[in-house]
Amino acid sequence: MKLRIFTMLALIIIISGFFFSASAEEEKTPWSGEGEVGYFLTTGNTETSSLNAKLSINYETSHWFNEAKFIAINNSEKIENDDGSTKDKTSAEAYTFTDKAGYKFNENDYIYIAGAYEKDRFNGYDYQSMVSAGYGRRLFKNDKIMLKVEIGPGYRYDKLDSGEKNDEATLRGFGKFEWNLTETSMFEEELNVVYSSELTRTISVSSIKAQIVGALAMKLSYTFDHSSKVPAGTEKTDTITALTLVYSF
Repeated sequence: MKLRIFTMLALIIIISGFFFSASAEEEKTPWSGEGEVGYFLTTGNTETSSLNAKLSINYETSHWFNEAKFIAINNSEKIENDDGSTKDKTSAEAYTFTDKAGYKFNENDYIYIAGAYEKDRFNGYDYQSMVSAGYGRRLFKNDKIMLKVEIGPGYRYDKLDSGEKNDEATLRGFGKFEWNLTETSMFEEELNVVYSSELTRTISVSSIKAQIVGALAMKLSYTFDHSSKVPAGTEKTDTITALTLVYSF
């Protein structure tokens, strides 16, 4: 499973890179993207070392934009049976897809609609999904620093492993901070908070990316994922420390 996921993403990244490069020769393309593959450590519901893959595709014009992202986490370990033989055991498996589309009124103000779907075998949920819409504003931008925020109502729909379903209205807040440390390195912080009467989920992603050569870079990131209420037998907080190779196109 893990090999198929990474092979599929690698092929998508390579094909996309050739396509976008060819388009850019004729005119400046509104398309861009990043592909990541790397090693990470997890604590919380799954405590293991593993591999992850991420693919981001962005489209942006003077008024319209779309940001799509797919993340796959899959790890298997060899464990020894009582008779001395070994077998593979999956210890981490999660897939997340997010998409956000919007309309820009000017360089700073925009409206958006966003959706997310997550399936994690080890967090007590069969799946988690959410849709939201709202207003976003870029508060500050210069050659070094960029800061933007978003806020808006939404709706979540989750299904637990037990079969129980939950759905309710939410309020989503989002912030993104970028700091160009040097010409070839950047610090980035993303904070996403989804509040509802039943639970509040907070996801923080901090990262430093440094260019290696051309479109290839290395990124060190730390993800903090906390839910105020979780199914029985699972942890409220998961963390991921990841070191990935990034290919931009």
